[in-house]
Amino acid sequence: MKKLSDRQKTLIKWLCVLVLVGLIIYVFRDMAGPITKQLLKTSPKIIAMVILASVLYSVIESAITYVIMGETENNMTFMDANIMTYFVSFYRVSTLGSGTIVASTLFLKQCGVKSSEGLGLYSLDYAIHKLTICIMAVVLFLANRSYMMKVFGSYSSYVVLGVVATVLITTAIVLFACWPAFHRFLIWLLGKVNLLFKGKFDRQLGSLSEQCVVMESATKLVLKKPAIIIKVMLLDICKFSCWFAIPYIVCRGECDINIVTSIGITAMSVMLAAVIPMPGGIGSSELVMTAIYSGIMGTAEAGAMALLYRFATFMFPFIIGVFAAVFFKKFKKYKAVQNDENRHIDDMEGNTVR
Repeated sequence: MKKLSDRQKTLIKWLCVLVLVGLIIYVFRDMAGPITKQLLKTSPKIIAMVILASVLYSVIESAITYVIMGETENNMTFMDANIMTYFVSFYRVSTLGSGTIVASTLFLKQCGVKSSEGLGLYSLDYAIHKLTICIMAVVLFLANRSYMMKVFGSYSSYVVLGVVATVLITTAIVLFACWPAFHRFLIWLLGKVNLLFKGKFDRQLGSLSEQCVVMESATKLVLKKPAIIIKVMLLDICKFSCWFAIPYIVCRGECDINIVTSIGITAMSVMLAAVIPMPGGIGSSELVMTAIYSGIMGTAEAGAMALLYRFATFMFPFIIGVFAAVFFKKFKKYKAVQNDENRHIDDMEGNTVR
């Protein structure tokens, strides 16, 4: 059978991606149509500002990844971290969120980060991410309590529930990443299952045990450095401010709130999205934001704002991520050569020392 040329392989790859994008557009057709119509109705200046907010978010997200992964031995550059941000965004949308961790671990592996280290550090990053949203929401709520009580008065019980849920989720993630007792329990439990298969998975259990130790070491290393955690949280605040300022950017002429209050309302809405029951159990941030902002600026304006927010946080990163996914194979080859060169240099340095 005749082998396919590189050009044919590239063409097939693009066709597969386009088919996948088409399927995603079809699945989200109820959302894609209104977003497109809203973009056509919105002034180019506002669209440019919304896109800029999205890009700044991604740049800061990349900086956070670069800072955290800098605690391990790897050859990740800041540009690699930017590519990873959009690569993960592509798989977050195409797998409806289920492939985010797998995509991030796979990408980090190409940069010389061990899978277990990548999983642990990415989980820790997510825990700080969740906690920062909670801190922003609570601090800005208290800073403008009288106004916030008017907006969230009917949701007061959910505010408390949202804070409690965020703290519990954050604690669970941190314990998963670095608690030896939990890992021993997991290995013990899987060992019992393995006995049912007469030791068929002994090798895999041994490998998992080793990876848990590596993951614990990597996450504990970061947790022992408060300066890094503070730096990441400050970057997270800057990152979220970009997204959370979008309602103000879009509707600043439609209501009398300032940008800080708008960021606080959006932060609280995002936190509450996980605990406020929505129709069909969707729990979408945009649906909560629409409900909250409707009382401030009107239903039509709130709906338009939510569509543009969805575009900036969901569709735009996905579109850029398509290119990161298509050229991922080339990226793998490039990093493989780089990893080989680094190993060769390390070997030469080792021989020189001896």
